[in-house]
Amino acid sequence: MNLRTGAAESTLDDKGRVNIPLRFREQFQGELIITWGIERCAWIMTPQVWERFEKALRDSEMFTQEERLILEDKHLNQAQVVELDKTGRIAIAPTIRRYANLAKDCMVIKSENRLSIWDTGTYYAYLAEKDSVAREAMNKLGAQDLFRLG
Repeated sequence: MNLRTGAAESTLDDKGRVNIPLRFREQFQGELIITWGIERCAWIMTPQVWERFEKALRDSEMFTQEERLILEDKHLNQAQVVELDKTGRIAIAPTIRRYANLAKDCMVIKSENRLSIWDTGTYYAYLAEKDSVAREAMNKLGAQDLFRLG
C-alpha cells in the first residue's frame, strides 16, 4: 500500500538544510516552492500545486481586500524556489527558518499535495493544543465504528 500522507523526524543542518525522507522524495523532485505555512511551519509544494494555490488566493472573491493582502504577505510574498540536492536535502532560507522556529530537530509531514516542515517541539505542542478539536471531530465521524472488524 502506498500512503499519501506520513510523518518523519529529520534534522536541520548548520547550513539550514533539512533532509527530506526518501519515501517522500518521489513526489517532490526538481524545482519546488517553499513558503510560510498557516501555522508556524514551512510549506513545500510542487510548481503545479503552487500555481493552483496562488491562483486560488489571488482570484477568490470570498476574501476581503484586507484578507487577500494578509494572505499575499504571509504566503505568496514569502515564497522561494528550492531544489532537492543530491543527498535529498532542501535549503530553507533564514526568513522561513525564523518564522517556523526551525533550529535543529524537525518533523517532515506529508499531506496529499505538500510537505510541512515543523520544529519538533512546536509540532507536538500544536497537536496537544488541538487535541480537543481532533477528538470532537473524530466523534462526529463516528471513529469507533471505523475501527470495528467485520
